[in-house]
Formats: sequence, structure tokens, C-alpha cells
Amino acid sequence: MKKILFILLVLGSFSSLASGWIQKSDFGGIARHRTASLSIGTKAYMGLGHYNGGGTNVLFDDWWEYDPATNSWTQKADYLGGICYHPVSFTIDEIGYVGTGRTDPTINQLVQDFFKYDPSSNSWVQISDFPGVGRRGAVSFVVNGIGYVGTGETSAGRTSTFYKYNPITDNWAQISNFGGANRLSSVAFTIGEFGYVGTGDVAGGSTNDFWQYNPSTDNWTQKANIGPTSRQEATAFAINGKGYIGTGDDFSSGNNYGDMWEYDVPLDTWTQIEDFPGTARRYLSALVINGYAYAGLGTNGTNFKDFWMFDQNLSLLERNLENVSIGVYPNPTSDYAIFQLSGLEELSMAGLELLIASVSGTIVESKDF
Repeated sequence: MKKILFILLVLGSFSSLASGWIQKSDFGGIARHRTASLSIGTKAYMGLGHYNGGGTNVLFDDWWEYDPATNSWTQKADYLGGICYHPVSFTIDEIGYVGTGRTDPTINQLVQDFFKYDPSSNSWVQISDFPGVGRRGAVSFVVNGIGYVGTGETSAGRTSTFYKYNPITDNWAQISNFGGANRLSSVAFTIGEFGYVGTGDVAGGSTNDFWQYNPSTDNWTQKANIGPTSRQEATAFAINGKGYIGTGDDFSSGNNYGDMWEYDVPLDTWTQIEDFPGTARRYLSALVINGYAYAGLGTNGTNFKDFWMFDQNLSLLERNLENVSIGVYPNPTSDYAIFQLSGLEELSMAGLELLIASVSGTIVESKDF
């Protein structure tokens, strides 16, 4: 039987990776910022928001669905609450929830109304109003089927009040105030049984503090600061037990950032990773679908509609490339081969595929992990 000699050039191909970010089709609507974004099942949803270039403040109520399988956008039913920007949004049990925000282009009209979106019927239904005073620029996260909403700016200024929402009873209840200073334009995500909130616009400027909320004890605990730079109007998401925060600016309409940071929960440490490859900006909106983050829109004075996917595995490969090795035994071989990979321990192997190609480039074997 003919023997096959394996010559591995895989590591060389890895070196051509620019980063863990891959650009996708632009958002289907008009460029904007301060939007709502969430995921339901295998689809992304984005909409609302505003742009205010040239002194004109234009608000939106449109709602768009993104399908990663086709890399395409489809417009859906308009938001039932009407034009709105700087709301909060989250998902519980395949239903999207959007509420609060500012709804007037000329006056600071801050609302408490909340709505749920069902993609199966492409319809919005009003739920119980948010119980705190109307606000914009709040944050939200979900733990064990309960939504949490807090901080933001009210008519009286920045606040640290926080509330939880039970979708089964359609009731809101107040919880402990956020542990840090009153703020708006912060970011939040969920890892395991905890919610996390950090950065934001506080009295005197921006901040890089970071806090963990424990629903079982209703307590906030301060964690390690997010890198050396204070920021507000940033973006955040969590994938496979790691948290990510980045972009934003140092003060509203100030110096825009493109850096990204990864949070390790057990170590309580932040590590700088590759920058967001789009233009540095504030109000980048993000969401997660099946272990991949998607982020887009935002502004640096110019409004954007570009849309990107973050692949955690590609990011880890780039950062650990010098530690990766691949061996084949026996080599050459006539009937079987054993592949040994090392340096990839942090990667999620789900969804990865091993391809064996001939010298001419023809795929002769494939294997899903």
C-alpha cells in the first residue's frame, strides 16, 4: 500500500490570521449609535438608537434581524415604544426585552416603559413598566432567568439604583444599589451565577472600576479594575466563561478607544488582547450567538454601520501561536495516523474541523472534533 508522508504547514497558515475579528455584512439600517442589541436563538437583533451629526438629532424605532447562516439582515416589526435611544435590552427564554431610554429628539424625555419581542410572531407586547424613574444609559444582565436593570441617568442625574424582572410573574422588584458610584453609559455581562458591571460616566469623568453582583446574597463585590485606562460608552460581552470589555472613550465625545480586554474570573485579572479592528469608537453594540460575539454600529463623531464577528478560538490561537505544536505518528504512514496537538488547551474544540489535504490542495480526509 502506498505510504503517505505528512508535511505540516498548518502553523504557517495560522500566522496569517489578522485577529479573532471577522467583518460581516453591514447593518441593514442607517448608521447610528446608542442602540438596543440582543440575540434570540441563532439570530441577532439590533435597532432603535439615533444619530446627531450636524446638530440634527434623529431617533429610530426600526428593528433588524441578522442571520449568521446567510450573513444577511432583514427588517422586522418596528419597536412598539416608538422612536427611542439609549435603552437597555436583554433576552430570557427566547424572548427579547427592550425598555427605558430617551424618546424625544429635543427634550430630555426619559421613559419607564418596557416591551417584549417574540421572533416567532414578529410582534411586540408591552409588559410592566420599569419601576424606577425613567432613565437612559442603564445596563442590564440576566442570571437564571431573571433580568437585572440599573444605573443610568434620570432627570435628577446619574443613579445607582437597580431592579430585577421576573418574566413569569411580570413583576419588578428593587435590589441593592450598585456598589460603585452613580453612573451612566456603563457595560455589563453575565458569567455563571453572577452579573458584572463596570466602567461608565461618573461625576468628574470616566472610570475603570468593575463589580460583581451575587443574586443569592444581593451583594456587590468590587473586582480588579479593567486595565489602566478609565472609559465610558464602551462595549462588553462574555463567551465561554471569559468576559470582554473594550472600545469607548475617556469622556463623552472625547478620545475614542479601540483596545479590548479579557477577564479571567478565577484569577480576577484582565489581559489586553488584539484591538477591535474597526475604527476606534464609542457605543459599539455587542451580543453573543452560540459562542461567537457580534459587534457593530457606534460613533466617533461619524456614525458607523459596520458589523463584526469575534471568534474566541482564533483570538486564542493568535495569542498562543508560539506555544502550539502538531505532531503526526507514524510518519510516513500507509493506513492510519495519530495527530497530537499541544498548546491548544484553552481552545473550545467544539465546531473545529481537522482537514487533511494532498500536496495539490485536494481534501482527502476531514474530522469534526
